[in-house]
Amino acid sequence: MRERSLDDHGARVRARVGDVVFWILVWGISLGALAYLLVPTVIIVAAAFTATDYIAFPPQGFSLRWFQTLCAMEAVRAAAGRSVAVATAATLTAVMLGVSAAFPLVRGRFRGRQALAALVMSPLILPSLVYGLAALVFVSALGVPLSIPVLVLSHVAIILPYVVRTTMASLALLDPHLEEAARSLGANVAQTFLRVVLPNLLPGIMTGAAFAFISSFDNLTVSLFLAGPRVETLPIRLFAMIEFSLDPAVAAISATLVFVTLAVVVLAHCTVGLTRVARW
Repeated sequence: MRERSLDDHGARVRARVGDVVFWILVWGISLGALAYLLVPTVIIVAAAFTATDYIAFPPQGFSLRWFQTLCAMEAVRAAAGRSVAVATAATLTAVMLGVSAAFPLVRGRFRGRQALAALVMSPLILPSLVYGLAALVFVSALGVPLSIPVLVLSHVAIILPYVVRTTMASLALLDPHLEEAARSLGANVAQTFLRVVLPNLLPGIMTGAAFAFISSFDNLTVSLFLAGPRVETLPIRLFAMIEFSLDPAVAAISATLVFVTLAVVVLAHCTVGLTRVARW
């Protein structure tokens, strides 16, 4: 009995040690991956506030001169405004198409529904370089000149899955009895959608729209192929500046992109609650 008790105690000790080692490895790998992703961003943001004429980390002094320089650069201001306009137009279009597509993909009972859903989601796994080149060949074959509308439509194709996916998740969890109750109380189809369905779908729609806007605003690969020679977005402008020089103005543009991304995420969280959407 004593030997068996000792064996059981040793087994429990080994199990506990194994659990501790496992969680140490899990947390170590997770924190290492998180640091690998965040440290470069922290470095480039910090370098944007340097007081020197070159990129340095740690920053030599603290200054906002490079952000002031960006405000004085007409090309950067124009590119930033164009990026905001393209991202806004693409996001609005993606929301309209994505919400419309979510209903048949969730509530439809037709053959090939799963395949169609996979096709709609495919831009998430398709390399941007492949899509950009394919879209350029397609547009050229149609004889359509490169322009801002072409750029907006190309962005819609790559950001649409974000809106469709989050809207599908919200729609799948919507209680159909709410719609039946509204119809039984005399509401027509439009009133039921606007007053019952849409408010319940709004968190998912806004979440997808936030990620869609970020993806469009920061997009470089597709924009390089389809923007045209006279259409320059902020990522394209940043890419051109990196080719010819590497001064703190480049870091200031990168920091601006980071700040815009954070602002959109925080705004979406404050308005609809990203944690609540994630629990769905």
